[in-house]
Amino acid sequence: MNLPALILVTTMVSYTAGSTVGFDLHPELHPIRSLYHSQDYYGRYSYGYSTPMITRNEVRTSDGVTRGGYSYMDSNGILQSVQYTSDPVHGFQVAATNLPQDLPDVAAAKARHLALFNKVQAGHSVVAVPQPVQDLPEVVAARQAHLAILESARAGVIPQPIQDTPEVARAKADHLAILEATRARDELARRTVHLSPIRQSITGTTLSGPSQSTGPLISSNLAEYKPAVEGNQANFGLYTYGYVGPLSSHAESRTADGVTRGGYSFIDAFGKLQHVRYVADDRHGFRVEATNLLTTPTVQNIESQPSALPHKRDPLYQINKPRKRSI
Repeated sequence: MNLPALILVTTMVSYTAGSTVGFDLHPELHPIRSLYHSQDYYGRYSYGYSTPMITRNEVRTSDGVTRGGYSYMDSNGILQSVQYTSDPVHGFQVAATNLPQDLPDVAAAKARHLALFNKVQAGHSVVAVPQPVQDLPEVVAARQAHLAILESARAGVIPQPIQDTPEVARAKADHLAILEATRARDELARRTVHLSPIRQSITGTTLSGPSQSTGPLISSNLAEYKPAVEGNQANFGLYTYGYVGPLSSHAESRTADGVTRGGYSFIDAFGKLQHVRYVADDRHGFRVEATNLLTTPTVQNIESQPSALPHKRDPLYQINKPRKRSI
């Protein structure tokens, strides 16, 4: 035999010997006899397959538990089977025919340990229940003697109400007398004094200035003010409100022409009824008439004389200087 032929025979023998290791696992020798697979959007599935040497199946249910198993022929020609279960509570659990078995000496050691553990557990199964602490005879006698003394002391003493001293009683009487006198005065004022913030006729004064007008100060509709709390407001800035109390009252309204009119009354510190009326608009500014304004050379009656415009150098003009409206 020549050299090339020897090399070819040697290569074929080596390939045949090497391929015998995985000969049984060749796909052509393990055709799939059955195969199935199904799943849904909720994570549930089921699949499996079967060949002449291997079978496999697995299923996952809606409770989150996975169950499955497989079987195969091992290298010794013995059929091995495995069953398993897996869930979030118990973890992975498996039962198989090829799990390691204990040797005889290991099994004997486990049996002796389990017997000793059961013996110790049985001896400590009865737990003593804690008992309440019992008082000594001396403590019991002392407690009874203390309670007897306490009961006798309570029986002989009757609690008495605290009596005011003459000074405290006199101060209380003076305070109550002043309080009753104040209440009587307020009640009399409430019944006899008309507290409507706007009267039909009022003699008052107003400060002269460029923001005043010679026209009527208060319109007739506010003279019919009702002494009750009422209020309304629209989306156009119109409103009317007012209130009446024991010693004061107030009313104010804003009309569609942008003029605000109002007035209030009150009893001052000297017991005198004071009235105030006012008008405010964008053209003439704020004007007021009241019974408690001081009379000065620059003060004139709003209903009797027209107001004279001050000179531009007058400080009053600088304070009440008309403001330009922005459009």
